Amino acid sequence: MTTGAEISTVSRSLPRPLARLFSGYQWLAKRELLACAAILLLTLGLRAALLPWLPPPLPRVTDEFSHLLAADTYAHGRLTNPTPAFWEHFETFHELMRPTYQSKYQPLQGLVLAFGQKFFGEPWIGEYFSAGLLCAALCWMMQGWIADDWALLAALLFVCRVGVLSYWMNSYLGTAVPGIGGALALGAVARILWQGQFGHSITWAVGLSILVLSRPYDAAALALATAAMVLWFLLKSHTPVRTIGTRVVAPALTVLVMCMAAVAYNDYRVTGSALDLPYQIYNRHYDMATMFTLIPLRRDTKNHHAIMSEFAEFEARRWAEARAHPIASLAGKLFDFDYFFFLFPVLLIPVLLSPFDLHTPQERATVFLLLVLVLMVAPLFGVLPHYAAAFAGVFYVRLVHSFLRLAGWRLWRQPVGSVLVVLFAGFTAWAFCDSVYGLVRNARSTAGRDLYSHGVAIRTLGMGPARRSILEALQQKPGRQLVLVRYTPQHDPANEWVYNRADIDGAKVVWAREMGPAQDRPFLEYFHDRNAWLLEPDFSPPKLSPYPREAASQ
Repeated sequence: MTTGAEISTVSRSLPRPLARLFSGYQWLAKRELLACAAILLLTLGLRAALLPWLPPPLPRVTDEFSHLLAADTYAHGRLTNPTPAFWEHFETFHELMRPTYQSKYQPLQGLVLAFGQKFFGEPWIGEYFSAGLLCAALCWMMQGWIADDWALLAALLFVCRVGVLSYWMNSYLGTAVPGIGGALALGAVARILWQGQFGHSITWAVGLSILVLSRPYDAAALALATAAMVLWFLLKSHTPVRTIGTRVVAPALTVLVMCMAAVAYNDYRVTGSALDLPYQIYNRHYDMATMFTLIPLRRDTKNHHAIMSEFAEFEARRWAEARAHPIASLAGKLFDFDYFFFLFPVLLIPVLLSPFDLHTPQERATVFLLLVLVLMVAPLFGVLPHYAAAFAGVFYVRLVHSFLRLAGWRLWRQPVGSVLVVLFAGFTAWAFCDSVYGLVRNARSTAGRDLYSHGVAIRTLGMGPARRSILEALQQKPGRQLVLVRYTPQHDPANEWVYNRADIDGAKVVWAREMGPAQDRPFLEYFHDRNAWLLEPDFSPPKLSPYPREAASQ
């Protein structure tokens, strides 16, 4: 492969009884596709084995419900839905109501969930398979950057840390899909540059297309960075310009043009304009701040509901704080990426001790990509770990590069560095097993997941089960149901209850906002054939009672 000492250097520090195990490990690592398949089966198998204690997750975060709306839309054979009658009662976070009713997000995550819903009756199955494919794709990517045996080790570390127990597998947020795109693009770049496999320009374009259809901003950053790398290295190696144009640029552009045509068509169907992303239309309607601190606040947004105004103001305060303190904000965002490793402060030692000890093109390219990631997140007012999904493999490649330096450390002529590498790998496996044990011992509790959740959805953990319980109770009642939600002024906007299926009029249970007698009266008349309920979720437990239609009609 491309660089580095064999992992057998590290294995010499282990007891002799493990020699046979390492022999089998190296046999597997040298068979690249088989190793990727093994990682896929391991990830899916481990997660499937945990289903009795860790069942499919309940949607809890506002973004998840938006992706599930897209999934339900695609599962019914539509790209979008018409604006529902009395749409103001259904307005909610991250969903468009005008000009059509659809998620604000790019379509690929919705398609992944729609696959699970359509063929298995459970949207999460799509997330399950995509998380497994991410782990396999990262193994393939790293095989192009580092020696095969180290690539397999890095993939196993990712499986233990992220692949099985994290929210990347156990949510509906669409974290794995952009990770797959990034892994394909970066793995293709390595094979183009260091193995001369120009046909992988198509793989590069496919990976970028996956990113465009899931996280277009990340796609732009990775496309510019990797295109610059490819051109630099190929021109530096005196590759003929004609060869670059016909064997690299032309095939990649063909794929990317088809991808952009698909994006334009989807935009046209959802927003009415081929050049306006659904995210942009949503932002104009509801948000004061975009994700970018360089774009000024909007003061002309007019939300119909106090809770949505409060959330817009909260995001504006975060935007202002990040803009006022850019250095502190950037430092906080970068430390959010400690999510990819256990013992992050300890790992800083080998990673930072050799930042300039970059002997190989792979090491220099890895550091360049990490700098691109820093520049990518710098203008954002906040990040979560999956914002770096496209660069996930880069973290682990850089970790292995540091391991290779660390493995050579000696103290009193003893190979202490290689022992530390083995201890780190062992600790990662132990931490994973400890979390699994916590899950089994505390079945269906969240205690075993806290280590991996990185704070995501922690403050909304209570809403998911409560909403599901009420929904199931209403689905068992005869007839169709209408739920009007009434919040107190102190309600947390993150605990949103008003989310619906793609076909609101045809749904068994419809969720809506109470807006006052004048607006509610015609709304209730429209849904006169439904049993109306008043939900007050800020009670403990949430209070569900028959809705007083008479009061609304006065």
